[in-house]
Amino acid sequence: MDVPPEVAEVLAAFGSAVRPIAGVVALYVGGSLATKDYRAGVSDLDLVALVDGPLNDQQRQQLRELHRTLIAEYRAADKLHCVYVPVGELADVTAAHVTWAAKMLFQRSFSGIARAELLRHGFAVFGPPISATIPPVSSAELREAVRRDLRNYWIPALRRPSIWFQDSYIDLSLFTVARAEVTLIEDRLPTKSEALQRFERFAAPAALIDQVRRRRDRQPTTISFIGRIRRAVVVRRLVAERIQYLLALTTD
Repeated sequence: MDVPPEVAEVLAAFGSAVRPIAGVVALYVGGSLATKDYRAGVSDLDLVALVDGPLNDQQRQQLRELHRTLIAEYRAADKLHCVYVPVGELADVTAAHVTWAAKMLFQRSFSGIARAELLRHGFAVFGPPISATIPPVSSAELREAVRRDLRNYWIPALRRPSIWFQDSYIDLSLFTVARAEVTLIEDRLPTKSEALQRFERFAAPAALIDQVRRRRDRQPTTISFIGRIRRAVVVRRLVAERIQYLLALTTD
């Protein structure tokens, strides 16, 4: 798999350093880098590390230090995200695992969506082939994973007013509902670039679509405080309507 040189450098440095710290037996790449939709400085580096057992407190502290060191040394490491999954826990799709993202260590599941994307598009930095370690995700299981994400994350998010003032949540929510529709109806995992082309299908204002597109192209966007309030109201309502529509779909 061809990757940008600066990303290849980070993957090599991270793979070499994390292996002895966490007992990593395989390191896999998913997300936009795997689907060839990667945007430097915008896209995350979505990694999955299979580890030989649960991580103890010392290993967790060493991982914090490793990630912070990489961020200081490599610009691309700023957006490196990694979920650390014990091999013995791979069968449980709801289990929470040690995860590094947004410059912090916390617990998060290795979701059915992430698993399906990895199986369909991912590649290994080292370790066995993905299909040899990650349990298969059926179409029905993928659709249920999408519904679970909408129900368990995004419906509660609708009740958190502050996040709807943030550019990152505005963009992520719109990409989520656009991609969810494709997956539920067509059994595909579209890229963000493809999803962006679908925003008009659910009546997203042209100015809003342009803002999202500009941010993906690393172009400056400005919006006033009043504009953020208006945008929050519009996007929250739009996302709520799309979630209601998507959860009502009968595709199984």
